[in-house]
Amino acid sequence: MATASATTRGWLLRVCLLLTAVYAYQPLAGVKVRPVKESSPDVDIGDWLSTGKSLVVFGTYAADFNAIEYGQRLRYYWPILQKQKGLEKCALLLNCQPSAAKALVEQVDLPDDIEIWVDNTGKAGRQFGVERGWLPDNRDVNPFLKLFGMLFGLGAW
Repeated sequence: MATASATTRGWLLRVCLLLTAVYAYQPLAGVKVRPVKESSPDVDIGDWLSTGKSLVVFGTYAADFNAIEYGQRLRYYWPILQKQKGLEKCALLLNCQPSAAKALVEQVDLPDDIEIWVDNTGKAGRQFGVERGWLPDNRDVNPFLKLFGMLFGLGAW
């Protein structure tokens, strides 16, 4: 009976992941980002995700610890994801200028087959539903006070 239960859980997980994958690119249809590679046209994330097994990692700005950590993990796990999970393409999206993204790629030594995109406005992340923190549009509150509040979990829901 334990085997049937584990099989059922595995099947349900796959269905949930499939539904998530089908839903994930729809809100991003029409959202364009700029590839770091010279003379590459803008990429519509929804179109890009709708073909093949794909992975997009939404990072923060290039000098942020989390973005660096994502880059390091991609460097290590990307070959494994390709081989074991059959992923065909991967992109790292950063909220910065192309020069900052190139510096991150160089420092982390990301493989050439991972696409690097930039979205300095953060539109793609907002469209995807990334939380922007505590009081993101309130310019009357000091940014350091906002950061202090976020350290205590404000805006983390």
